[in-house]
Amino acid sequence: MADVLGARLLSDVQEETLDKLLHSLRSLNDPTPTERLGVPALDRLLDIFSHPPPLHQDTHQQWGSPPSPSINLPARKPKSPVIELCSASPCAGKTQLLYLVTAASLLPRAHGGNGGAVVWLETDSRFCILRLRSALSSHIATLASSADLSPLGLDALVATSLQHLHVFSPSSSASLLATLLSLPSYLFSPHRHSSAARALSTLIISNISAFVYQDRLDADQFPYSPGSNIFVQRYRDLIAALRGMQATFSCTVVVGNVAFAPLQPIALDLAVRPHLPAAWSAFCPLKVLVMRETTPKFGPGISAEEAAREAPARREVVQRKRFRGWVDVSGSETWEAAIKSALEVFEGGGAFGFRVAGEELRIEEYGDEGSR
Repeated sequence: MADVLGARLLSDVQEETLDKLLHSLRSLNDPTPTERLGVPALDRLLDIFSHPPPLHQDTHQQWGSPPSPSINLPARKPKSPVIELCSASPCAGKTQLLYLVTAASLLPRAHGGNGGAVVWLETDSRFCILRLRSALSSHIATLASSADLSPLGLDALVATSLQHLHVFSPSSSASLLATLLSLPSYLFSPHRHSSAARALSTLIISNISAFVYQDRLDADQFPYSPGSNIFVQRYRDLIAALRGMQATFSCTVVVGNVAFAPLQPIALDLAVRPHLPAAWSAFCPLKVLVMRETTPKFGPGISAEEAAREAPARREVVQRKRFRGWVDVSGSETWEAAIKSALEVFEGGGAFGFRVAGEELRIEEYGDEGSR
């Protein structure tokens, strides 16, 4: 009898590795971080997709009887925070947003940042450390904590923050995967860098589609076998590596992308037809499209005098360098009902605007002047 009882109790014991136990303890101490990136408009969207609010279900008794109190279903397990910034046109402000996310992640908490380290995987050879340094300096200048900083103190803060930025330049999908798989051993080696005392806050891939054409060419040349596609498999391997990074470091993944197809109207807004495998859309359902504010074309048959009268207004639109960001709803049929409901609470469904003056980027909430 004692053996049966002991076996029954033992079967109820759940075994976990030490890293999973520590990860669970960290989640209990900080269950719903709301400032992962330091950019309020993006943090709000990440919070909705990573921590959907619990669903509510109303149950009713017989016809004519008063409804019973609503039943709150238990909250689902938080999802790993992943966000894709997709440029809908050239010079759309995507890289500037990535620089702002990097700056907010690197800055110490005393200066409004996350005080973390950043890994930047540069896949399209467009990263510019001078632009990032300028963006970091401009971002610090907008903070209240910068009032007491001297020019030398500002330069020292920028230099100290940039010491915790780790840039890698993979040249192919295989190289990108190998880099991701080698990151844990690199980050856990304190003698190889100066970020041992900082947590990995953000992992950035500048362009997830940088190797799409080469991958498709390899898939076309690879012998076909049922149920096997080298193009799809490469993205599955990439997703597995990113999940491993998040399981180990609890970092936020921010991915840049470019639209391969023109914008198309969907649900009262514009969306982009996905060109990556379905596995990627399932891994990263939150896609934010960004584009520069455009001026409408001249109407047919407009005279030179009319065009001259419109010129100042058009010049003003160009000079104010305003951009717009909004959630791509092309895959919303797979979203949870709680996510759709949460987005409806915000005016514009989480859309936001931002302006770029030099290397300074200023976020504007939806509804500000000129936001649409």
